[in-house]
Amino acid sequence: MKDITLEEVKNILRIEVRKSLLHIHHYEYGTNIFDEDKLKESISRVDKDEENLKERLKKDYKGTIDKIENEIDKILVSQNLNPNKNNVEYKGLVRKWVELKLIRQTWKRDLLNNIGKTDDEFRNELEDKWKLGLFGKDTEEIPTPKQEPSQPIVKSKNSVVSPLFSKVYPTHLDYMKENRRRLETIGETEETYKDFISIVGDKPIGEYTREDGRDFRTTLTKLPRNRKRVKTYRDKTLEEILSMKIPNKDKISIETQTKLLSRIVSFWNYLIDVYGEYVDENVFKTKSVRKSSKKLKDRRERFTDEEIELIFDYRHYLHHIFDKKKHTSKIPYYFIPLLSLTSGCRIEELCMMRIKDIVKVGKIWVYKIREEGEYGKEETKVKSPYSERDIPFHPEIVDTLGFIRYVKYVKKLGHERVFWELNKVGNIYHKNVSRWFNEKYLVQLGIKKDKKSFHSFRHSVETTLTNQNVNPRFIDYLQGHSQKGIGGSVYLKTIEPQVLLEECVSKLNWKIDYNKLKIKW
Repeated sequence: MKDITLEEVKNILRIEVRKSLLHIHHYEYGTNIFDEDKLKESISRVDKDEENLKERLKKDYKGTIDKIENEIDKILVSQNLNPNKNNVEYKGLVRKWVELKLIRQTWKRDLLNNIGKTDDEFRNELEDKWKLGLFGKDTEEIPTPKQEPSQPIVKSKNSVVSPLFSKVYPTHLDYMKENRRRLETIGETEETYKDFISIVGDKPIGEYTREDGRDFRTTLTKLPRNRKRVKTYRDKTLEEILSMKIPNKDKISIETQTKLLSRIVSFWNYLIDVYGEYVDENVFKTKSVRKSSKKLKDRRERFTDEEIELIFDYRHYLHHIFDKKKHTSKIPYYFIPLLSLTSGCRIEELCMMRIKDIVKVGKIWVYKIREEGEYGKEETKVKSPYSERDIPFHPEIVDTLGFIRYVKYVKKLGHERVFWELNKVGNIYHKNVSRWFNEKYLVQLGIKKDKKSFHSFRHSVETTLTNQNVNPRFIDYLQGHSQKGIGGSVYLKTIEPQVLLEECVSKLNWKIDYNKLKIKW
């Protein structure tokens, strides 16, 4: 390879200027100038792209220049030129490359504002600035597109026009709806796509590179948790947040980073399938596997036997619910933790409980957990197909605490749901119960930690049954986990309530005096 010379710099810049002129004309004719709102939206996008580049140059000059040098190096290598960063001509090319990126945004704005500049005038502007003599008198006019596309498009790396990310991702959200994905999941995915645009930029889908993937992953490691809700960060721009020194304890976890990245990887797989003429590689997929920084001791913990005794000590439990608690609907707060402790059910599974789902199978009272209702308006939901199951009630719940008698009483009152007092907050019933238990009751008892919450009941149930050598597949079924292996997924789809009662539920023998927990509901 030979070192780059001034003439070669000029040749490369001529090509890039021509590409820039084609790009701005595509953008011009891809904008509906007859719709004032659409026009303002396109101009706003230009302003934002320009602002983002200036901010990146200001906040992370070296990183931004490194990215631009990568673009240039690919071109030089393809022409058998040495990408020598110490070469003065190379440095001059990098500087002008940055300037051209900024000037291109100004040209777009001029065209959209109908200033009426010709391609020659744009080129002359560069001649006055650079004084390189790039264009002679016989420079041919760059042809403008003959057709007016329906949306902003530019040439992709494969020389095929490709639509903007912002124009394509709604089709993926529609695809998710067609596949009956949770509306909450779709909403979270849409927020991820919007964040992606603010981090990497809204570019044609064929123009994203592995460098974009690296930038996205790097930025995720710097972001704080709940930045749109926490007062310290919610009113700040992304650039302002990235310029802050975020404490490690405030940053989003590796698990969350992995989840956000997996959504983009999944979207790119969708692009390869549906928009294969534009995208043929998943530039956001990595070969390395990211492992959580959490050690086993840092993960969600179970309640110890001593803590369970303390939680359900009648002097604390009944007093906090029926004496201290101001809200009138106290029965759900009384029964739901006890039901979770004796079944391992998730909190939402208990809060959504319907009277018709409580049936007697032989001599055993069972809670049939099911998902029902029209898509998007489900009356009851489950986490996954494996979560639909039949759970026998613990004898102490039925015989000592009289839960079934309470259910029959609620039915006589004309209610369809057992805990009818709990209203939906967002799309869940458990919000207030969870808040009371985690933020008030556990705090008062002095056992509230980041690693302990209502969900710890499930870990306690699993640990207790495991220590009694209960068949792991029975435990998985009880808790609504997927069954591992062919034997689990095929042969153990249903376990009879009698078996589950004998092998699991009846073995949950906590050191609790249920008689002292009885109430006159």
